[in-house]
Amino acid sequence: MCGIVGYIGPKLADAVLLFGLYRLEYRGYDSAGIAVIDDGEIEIRKDTGKIRNLERLLKEHPVEGNVGIGHTRWATHGAPTSVNAHPHADASKSIAVVHNGIIENYDQIRKDLQSKNFLFVSDTDTEVIPQLLKSNNFSKDEEYDIFKTTISKLEGRFAFLILVEDKPDRVFFCRNGSPLVYGRSENEGFLVSDSSAFIASVKEQYFVKDGEWGWITREGIVLFDKDGNRKEPELIEVDHDLTQYEKNGYEHFMLKEIFEQPTVVRNILDKRIGANNLINFSELTMSKDFQAKLFRIVFTSAGTSLHAAMIGKLYIEKFAKIMTEVEFSSEFRYRNPILEGDTLVIAISQSGETADTLASIHSAKAKFLKVLSFVNQINSSISRESTAAANLFAGTEIGVASTKAYVAELVSLLLYSLHLAKLKWILTDEEISVILEEVKKLPKQIEQILEKADSIKEIAYTMRDKRDFIFLGRSYEHPTALEGALKLKEISYAHASGYAGGEFKHGPIALVSKDVPVICITPKSEVYTKMVSNLEEVRARNGIIFSIHTEGDESVPALSNYSFAIPDCSEYITPILSVIPLQLFAYYVAIAKGCEPDQPRNLAKSVTVE
Repeated sequence: MCGIVGYIGPKLADAVLLFGLYRLEYRGYDSAGIAVIDDGEIEIRKDTGKIRNLERLLKEHPVEGNVGIGHTRWATHGAPTSVNAHPHADASKSIAVVHNGIIENYDQIRKDLQSKNFLFVSDTDTEVIPQLLKSNNFSKDEEYDIFKTTISKLEGRFAFLILVEDKPDRVFFCRNGSPLVYGRSENEGFLVSDSSAFIASVKEQYFVKDGEWGWITREGIVLFDKDGNRKEPELIEVDHDLTQYEKNGYEHFMLKEIFEQPTVVRNILDKRIGANNLINFSELTMSKDFQAKLFRIVFTSAGTSLHAAMIGKLYIEKFAKIMTEVEFSSEFRYRNPILEGDTLVIAISQSGETADTLASIHSAKAKFLKVLSFVNQINSSISRESTAAANLFAGTEIGVASTKAYVAELVSLLLYSLHLAKLKWILTDEEISVILEEVKKLPKQIEQILEKADSIKEIAYTMRDKRDFIFLGRSYEHPTALEGALKLKEISYAHASGYAGGEFKHGPIALVSKDVPVICITPKSEVYTKMVSNLEEVRARNGIIFSIHTEGDESVPALSNYSFAIPDCSEYITPILSVIPLQLFAYYVAIAKGCEPDQPRNLAKSVTVE
């Protein structure tokens, strides 16, 4: 969602803020702006569109100062216009605010302030924050009580930074749900949505917790908990792997991250598989006895991670023999599911900040259930709120459309299902070793697929003008069909729908025509002949077929207009391999249509509000 950056120190704030905003571009946005205290006055510069538009504006109307706040906005309340862009200020421009999240009771606050003759210029919920502070006569001598009182009146999930004209020695902040990180360097401080926005000089960081607020100065951070008690933050070292934020010769981050997947899988296997093929989840703070006695598992996740959960369900039921369900996070939190003490809730999130998934965790904990999270950001809110957390080890993912994190989720869930199978004495060490020897082939098999990327590119370019697509798969490949359709929708804006192959005749087959390609995921499996029947149904209606099949299979290519082979493997390995060509297909269709795959319209990398 929205990206926020705050800075105070010896450097020119506009340059630091722009650097941070560029680093946060991957989150998705439609406008950008900064506020800087320049010669004792708050100067605001903001514009719609890309950050380069803001940079151009700053060249035309420069600002100078060493303290400031910046923002990339993903519109919720109000259209993406320059007026609605952040920062927002009170009428006198003595207080400026940037904000990530939603103030749910903003309308009532706005009406109350308007009754007191406060004028509003934007359609946003954010504007109530500086206006409310102004109405409370926010002054240096009373900043503690007034800031605390103002925060207490706000409802919703948010993180915001405040710049005050007569307090040029500090940047105020508050966090309630949306992510916020403090960074410290010599004689300077930073506040950002994501550590990626830190410059290389930042050595230590602190992940601000829910309910915490305060201000930063050049010397450090003044921190309070939700009750107003002073706290001392525990700073940890910042890991600056700057290569993750460079394209390294690739045209887009998405393509780079697709090609990083063999390395990601190797990294996971190195960390999770020890000597004698012992699977290592030693960081989990749940007892082995509790895991061994599990009767039921409920996954909660959203988007791409939901599709990973669907495959995780199949893994756990196959290998660990535990009854497993998958829930949309956004639905789980609003009903009253029947959950018992021998149930484990597993949350999956690339960012670790997904609002609905986080709310699901809170719902599960309210029922005294243990929650295990699989996250790519181990210091995230979801990780901290869970009973235990497992790192996906995918590395920073910049592209909005998740690729390498999805594959990391699948591999991690496969290994965890084997871990459970051993704890429950379902599989012997020898049986697990046989499976792991096949899993260890994955990096090389993914490389073999990537070596044939140009053939996917050729197929994609022949379909660049198609407006509708159908994806079909069965068993392990049904979630893959959903994920393939989602990837294509996300970045090429083509309409695409994924279906279980057995549901094809129950409605979707009516869509088949020469203008609606059908992507059939048809590797060798227990349901292979059933999927071949789906191909025959499409072929009989003169539909266009693009099939993903197992190497050496001659029947499926003969029925298809286009085909792509993945290496021969066991059925439970196929979803990890078959999704790779679908990621490439989505990418190349988007490129052929002139779309921007790294920053698709209307999308954000991390959905931190409802």
